[in-house]
Amino acid sequence: MAEHEGLGPLPPLFDVPHPRPPAPLDTDSPHVARVYDFLLGGKDHFRADRAAAELLLRANPYLRDTCREQRDFLRRAVRYLAGAGVRQFVDIGTGLPATLPTHQIARSVEPAARVAYVDNDPIILSHARVLLTDGGPGTAFVEGDLREPEALLHDRALTELIDLHEPVAMVVTGLLHFLPDHEQPAKHLRTLMDACAPGSCLVLTHGATDLAVELSRATAAAFRQSGIPCQARDREEVLELMVDLEPVEPGLVPMAAWRPEGPVTRAMRERQIAYGAVARKG
Repeated sequence: MAEHEGLGPLPPLFDVPHPRPPAPLDTDSPHVARVYDFLLGGKDHFRADRAAAELLLRANPYLRDTCREQRDFLRRAVRYLAGAGVRQFVDIGTGLPATLPTHQIARSVEPAARVAYVDNDPIILSHARVLLTDGGPGTAFVEGDLREPEALLHDRALTELIDLHEPVAMVVTGLLHFLPDHEQPAKHLRTLMDACAPGSCLVLTHGATDLAVELSRATAAAFRQSGIPCQARDREEVLELMVDLEPVEPGLVPMAAWRPEGPVTRAMRERQIAYGAVARKG
């Protein structure tokens, strides 16, 4: 993937919007990122998050494996893109810091990589700023929401770090299946990618209704029972979210099967409940 030089400025796409008010601090209801933190063995969660995670594990005993596979997919995708010349990453719905966060993954291949972390939960952002102290000047933390892409694209912390006239990877993992159709995820992804230069990429994972069907149904139902909206989608519906971008080989596949570094066993395939893909803007 070649670097793009000499790109002219993009025309304005929209007026600067009024951002939504900051998300309220709520520790009495489960939050997806804190539930994932518990499932991955972290310590940054509350009683409501643990209760939701325990309900989820009763519905899907393999969910911890799924969370780890998502982190592994992210690592493979970011390394691939950094190796292909992408030097800018916007990690939307980043969640709580993982053992190997996105900026460390990218800089293990491209030391000059710049990474903006975006989330709308104040607890997550405060933890990220404390725990990711190694990020340096090439890292930013942005309070933003995928559902308000115009506000995100005009956020000063983002625009001072990320040059949308150059290729950027929009990373949206573990998020889209928590946005029902009425939240218009396809529209918001299109707004983001329309603002990006040619050569930019979308990295996504998405819960699937047509992989491990019974596990998928049980997992989505457990999220909803916990008060967390969840809408898994089938392959064609996920492809529609990819806003006319060109999938990179091997395309939209079960998450563990995207450029795996080791064997994908039959047992792993039988418990896959999410797709993964990287797609490029021409």
